[in-house]
Amino acid sequence: MAYEYQNVWKHITPELAEEITAFWVAEKALPKGTKPDARAQQVVVVMRDEKGAIAAVSSAVARVVPRLRQVLYYYRTFCGAADRGNRTSVPMMQATQKALMEYNLGLPKPEAIGVIIEIENTMIAGHYTDAWWPQTGFSFIGYSPRGLPLRVHYFPGFKLQPPVRMAAPRRAAAAEQRGAAAPAARARKPRPN
Repeated sequence: MAYEYQNVWKHITPELAEEITAFWVAEKALPKGTKPDARAQQVVVVMRDEKGAIAAVSSAVARVVPRLRQVLYYYRTFCGAADRGNRTSVPMMQATQKALMEYNLGLPKPEAIGVIIEIENTMIAGHYTDAWWPQTGFSFIGYSPRGLPLRVHYFPGFKLQPPVRMAAPRRAAAAEQRGAAAPAARARKPRPN
C-alpha cells in the first residue's frame, strides 16, 4: 500500500484538528484526560492511505531534556490498527525529522536542536538494538525514568545551545534553607583527644 506523508507542522486548521481527533477517537488512542484540540496542535506529519484517510500521525513537543540540558522535540507517533505492520515507522520518522528541521532552519534561533524518542514498543526495542540507527540517525543515550530506551537525533549542522539552567533538586533547596553549611562546619571540628 502506498502512503502520503503530509507536513502539517504549525498549519493545523480547525477542520484538520477535527479529522485528527476523529481518527484518535475511532482508534481509542487518546489517553484519559487528554485535550484533543491541544494535542492536535502538536501534530507534525499526517500519513494518509490511498483513499486519503488518516492512517497515522506523528506529534512533537519542545521540552528541555534534563540529562542533556538542551531543548529537543519529544516525538510520538500513532498508527491505526489497520495500517500497522506495513513498514511505515521509518518513513514517518524521516518525514517528521525533515519537517521539524526545516521549521527550525527558518527561525532566527532554533526552538529545538533535535528529536528524542522513548521507545515504548517492546517489539521495536527488542528488534532494533544497534546503538545508532542509520535510517534515521537516532542514537541510544540510555534509559528513561520509566526504564525505556531513549534515542536522540540531532539536526545536522545545528549547534548545542547554552545549557538550560535547571532548578536545584528539592532536597538541595531544602537543605540550603535549613542551613546545610552547619553540618559541614561540624565535621571539620577537631576531635578531642
